[in-house]
Amino acid sequence: MKTISFFLVFAFSLIFISCNKDDDNNNNPAGNVVVITDDITEPTTWEDGKVYLIKAWDFYVENTLTIEAGAIIKFHPSDGPYLILSGSGTIIANGTSAKPIIFTSYKDDSRGGDTNGDGDATSPASKDWDGISTNGMNGSVFKYCEFYYGGGGSYAITLAIESGSVASVENCTFAHNAGDDASGWYGALDFSTAGKGSIVKGNIFYDNIRPLSVMADMNIPDDQVFHDPDNPSVTNKYNGIFVETIDEITDANVNWQETEVALVIDDNDWHISSGASLHLGNNVVLKFRTGSYLLLDEGSSSLINYNGSGVYFTSYKDDSKKGDSNGDGAATSPVNGDWGGVYDNFAGIYLSWSNILYALN
Repeated sequence: MKTISFFLVFAFSLIFISCNKDDDNNNNPAGNVVVITDDITEPTTWEDGKVYLIKAWDFYVENTLTIEAGAIIKFHPSDGPYLILSGSGTIIANGTSAKPIIFTSYKDDSRGGDTNGDGDATSPASKDWDGISTNGMNGSVFKYCEFYYGGGGSYAITLAIESGSVASVENCTFAHNAGDDASGWYGALDFSTAGKGSIVKGNIFYDNIRPLSVMADMNIPDDQVFHDPDNPSVTNKYNGIFVETIDEITDANVNWQETEVALVIDDNDWHISSGASLHLGNNVVLKFRTGSYLLLDEGSSSLINYNGSGVYFTSYKDDSKKGDSNGDGAATSPVNGDWGGVYDNFAGIYLSWSNILYALN
């Protein structure tokens, strides 16, 4: 699990209202490119109809940056690969469905034109730029924004709502980004260390390595999309929502309603604490990595709708429930003992509900 902020990784590394998906008609003339070489230290507006090329190493937003609908922001791969909030920095990025705000690669000619001036010599790819970190600053808003080809930093995150930041990401699209691979946990959109009250709503994720990571106490509505709306066969390598379980569920009414993909747990003693509750919608699936256990400190009453229609607690390897969350295709299959089980801490027993699959106990 992450023990150092996204901000520090950037500093030392060399490195949820539905957003439009890929739109090759978002082309601006090259003459409208504004090269950004200095930090944002005063209230600033980036305007519709312009392409903003970030070309400043250690680029900080220290005051309010308002981004108008229709603006395009590109990141230079070596001279300006990331954006970090600091001081009193806040981003207010309110796009619209007709005019989204775009964050993309310097090599992306389909959005804002041929900014790097090399014709067809280069094409954009995942990890072309690093990412954006809210770095503990509150109040940022991203609505109807599109994020492409990011995730080049150490945690492979494109947008990190981190270090206790309270922010909202609504109706945005994340496509062709990274997200942590292999044994990691962090999505192209990362809320795993966000502040309580943050909002993730109505977003679209496709062709990312790992799409979305969240903190345990976060409400997850059933309005995210985890495939290309124009081609449903295009999903994400690790197609799921990855829950940060260093923190237990401590809030009295946490709601998980997502039904397209599973919510994935990795913790050897993950608790729903006394006084807390987790409400699962029908057809919600929780998958558990090897060695993971769910502990109910006040018994099954704290896990509301645990026996709802289509609700399952199963192995990370179980592709039959909400698809391939462990990213290996058909290479592995679930077996009994893949994970620990659900333990009633109040009664002192392992629970044996019929919808608990492939558990050790």
